[in-house]
Amino acid sequence: MRLILIVFFILVGSSVLSDEVEKDRFWILWEKYKYIGENCPNGSECYKRRKFSSRLFEPRSKEAIYRLYGMLDSKALSSGHKVDHPEAPRICQHNDAEVLLGFDPEKRRFSEKLDALRDLKGIHFDIRGLKAPKGFDEPFGERLQSQFKEKFVSSGIRFFDADEYVSVPGQPKLSVFFAHANPETGCNFSVFASLTQSALLTRDLNVKLTVGVWSFSTGPSAEYPNQNEYDAILRVADAFVRDFKRANKTY
Repeated sequence: MRLILIVFFILVGSSVLSDEVEKDRFWILWEKYKYIGENCPNGSECYKRRKFSSRLFEPRSKEAIYRLYGMLDSKALSSGHKVDHPEAPRICQHNDAEVLLGFDPEKRRFSEKLDALRDLKGIHFDIRGLKAPKGFDEPFGERLQSQFKEKFVSSGIRFFDADEYVSVPGQPKLSVFFAHANPETGCNFSVFASLTQSALLTRDLNVKLTVGVWSFSTGPSAEYPNQNEYDAILRVADAFVRDFKRANKTY
């Protein structure tokens, strides 16, 4: 069910001139809103999307508007409410996230980690530069690149090349880091992978960052006693495919 509430507001707008003289303008706002999500209207996963249209109002007499403001202020105070309604639109803050989106992003619940993989169209990766460990005679990075592609494509995950992925929403990129074993220090090899996507800050939608939204790490493990470095890196692809299917419920 779509819920719509139409409300008329009369607001005062001020513009400060170079001679510090304030001028008043009056606007009529028309608000429409609807609930989106689950368990509306009071559920924790339900939020309100608002849309406004405005018209300039030029009354013959401003005195009547000033009196109306005073009456509304008195009514609010006598009812125990603040003069400024808590849901009053912040229309003058043109970069405000709520104004741009139609809802307050700070009030949205935090998503599950795997939600970052939901509806993902595909990813880009280039692991051809990974250096082979000692004793590995076959092509290393090139072979891993080919097998990663095969695993992803067969699971419905599209591969984007370097020129394509920058135009894909979110610019999803998978990076794989491989540290060789060091016999001198006794350190074993390790593998770390991270998927990054572009994201906007909820407090300031003008700030766009590349952030890690999925990660996986592995190394020598009793669970896989016979795996070598190549096998461990290949497990990154298996882990990503598994989580991708969980996020998109395609088992």
